[in-house]
Amino acid sequence: MVTPSPSASRALNRQKLVKTRIIATVGPASESTEMLRELVVSGVDIFRLNFAHGSHTWLSELVRKIRQISAELECPVGILGDLSGPKIRLGEIIGGEVQCNEGAEFRFVRGTASDVVTDLTCTYEPLVDDVKPGDRILLADGTVGMVVLEKDSAAEWIRCLVIQAGKIRSRQGVNLPGVALSTPSVTEKDRRDLEWALQNQLDFIGLSFVRQAEDIRDLHRLIEAHHPKVVPLIVAKIEKTEAISDLENILDATDAVMVARGDLGVEAEISKVPILQKLIIRRCNELRIPVITATQMLDSMQTNELPTRAEVTDVANAVIDGTDAVMLSGETAIGAHPLQCVRMMDRIAVEAETLVVAANPGSLRDDETRRARPITEAVTRGTIAAAEYLQADLIVVATVTGRTALALSRMRGKVPILALTDRDDVARRMCLYWGVTSVLNRAVQHSAEALLKFVITWGQKNSLLRSGSKIIIVGHTNWLGETHDLMMVHVVP
Repeated sequence: MVTPSPSASRALNRQKLVKTRIIATVGPASESTEMLRELVVSGVDIFRLNFAHGSHTWLSELVRKIRQISAELECPVGILGDLSGPKIRLGEIIGGEVQCNEGAEFRFVRGTASDVVTDLTCTYEPLVDDVKPGDRILLADGTVGMVVLEKDSAAEWIRCLVIQAGKIRSRQGVNLPGVALSTPSVTEKDRRDLEWALQNQLDFIGLSFVRQAEDIRDLHRLIEAHHPKVVPLIVAKIEKTEAISDLENILDATDAVMVARGDLGVEAEISKVPILQKLIIRRCNELRIPVITATQMLDSMQTNELPTRAEVTDVANAVIDGTDAVMLSGETAIGAHPLQCVRMMDRIAVEAETLVVAANPGSLRDDETRRARPITEAVTRGTIAAAEYLQADLIVVATVTGRTALALSRMRGKVPILALTDRDDVARRMCLYWGVTSVLNRAVQHSAEALLKFVITWGQKNSLLRSGSKIIIVGHTNWLGETHDLMMVHVVP
């Protein structure tokens, strides 16, 4: 007999309450083994490693800790490696900062330093080459705006007019909305970080500043060139206006999407960000692409023990709109209350999920079912309908790739989904799927009877199943076949 995994107490107890996945960024506030463990117990499904900060030695130790905690709790935990991308920053400013008054003129010059306070430098050498008169340059998270007036004939400098006043400091961010950058989306540093991520078998790779679908395909080719043992899912971070213009092609090329509202709110008109967020989430839902909503979700909790009402509403709206996951950045990386942030995110999601509307199978168009085989698609639709009609207690799927679990997740049903797999990488990958609890177990290698026995024992141990409970199992007539073409209903004796 295959014995059930005790990891279920954490995973299933939370699963009864919340289906939205939580991603937490690791930093100085959360790097200890004790805090990482508490965050997992409190609801974190995936940890994000920001490659913009920390050495590979430090990151390797974090991976070791996370994998150890996952093994001890017998609970799959995913790891997302976030490539920095071609982030542009100001160089050093004389005195460390300068006030930019409306109507004042500044120049961007080549090099890494300047002796003139109104001559600015940046980390992106081709900036002078890429911009032209009329282009906008935004600084300090968009708080200061300039427009290019003139470009030196020798391309050694550009002259800019301040159109939005404010103060800028050394090393602050530079955004060039609408400017076609000549730099590739994957920098040399990104290549080194990617190699490290593949060696450490990270589950997801975030690609920053995606501009077009070809950026995703380039990353796919880089990954394939390494012949990794575990191929990570690519998460396209939508944070540039060019990405919005090529969104359909990007969605066709990527595995998952992140609505990165920080730079998106700078690159695009800030008042359009909520609309863009909703449109991206809706389209990802239609195409069965996991989508993450990120940036400043509970930002005030970096210092405060409670969020603002606006932040609570923001998180709830993302959940109601259909996001698969919500992400915490500075809140858990450097904030004073990382654990409280995760628990608060859980509480908000619990309430918001009562308004999540199940997908209407009849409304799905042909192009929206491309990520599951037609027979599997039909079975998953029937499974959700049967589960709702019978008021089932649990849907169970044994999966090799996780694709059927994703198809079930897309339907946004109210019945918990238990996905069993014998592959570590698949179990961790399913940590991103809305409403799915993944469990690593060898029961999937045996018969339907062995799996059913495991599920009943497991469910009873975790107070989810009792005598009379209804279980719906999605399987295959040959059991170990890849296409799921069978739905079974079982009543616990």
